[in-house]
Amino acid sequence: MEIPRLFYTFGGPAMALLGSLPVLLRPRGAAPPLLDGPLKQNHDFPAAQPRAKSYLPLPSHIVSGNPRQTNTVVFTSPDRRYAAGIWTCGVGAFRIDFEHDEFIHLIAGAVTTTDAAGVATSYRAGDAFVAPRGWSGTWTVTEAVKKHYTWYRAETPEA
Repeated sequence: MEIPRLFYTFGGPAMALLGSLPVLLRPRGAAPPLLDGPLKQNHDFPAAQPRAKSYLPLPSHIVSGNPRQTNTVVFTSPDRRYAAGIWTCGVGAFRIDFEHDEFIHLIAGAVTTTDAAGVATSYRAGDAFVAPRGWSGTWTVTEAVKKHYTWYRAETPEA
């Protein structure tokens, strides 16, 4: 009975030590070389949104309020299949159909999205979510929204 008790008591810490051996035995040396190729630069999101021209959704898409919007594109890939930027919207509701997969991180405000099946989900500043290509529904902005976004389109857009 003594051996199982000892194994139970000391087995976990011993297994943890053995599991960390590959990290401890990793060769120390120079960092791997940087990738070869053309010099690339980061594209920083400005702390404050640059002034952008405001616009409204199509009148047929406005459900209520004044969902006046701005969009500042911070980066677009050379093939125009990927982009990142800052978007704002005033209080109101509007219909939207996503033509690409979009990652959304709310920086300010609150919105409730309601999909075509009637499923409503609310998001507030600090929340992040993905709107997949083909999502169709209504955005109801209850507090003016500011979001950072990235979107990806599988096919190359027409010129």
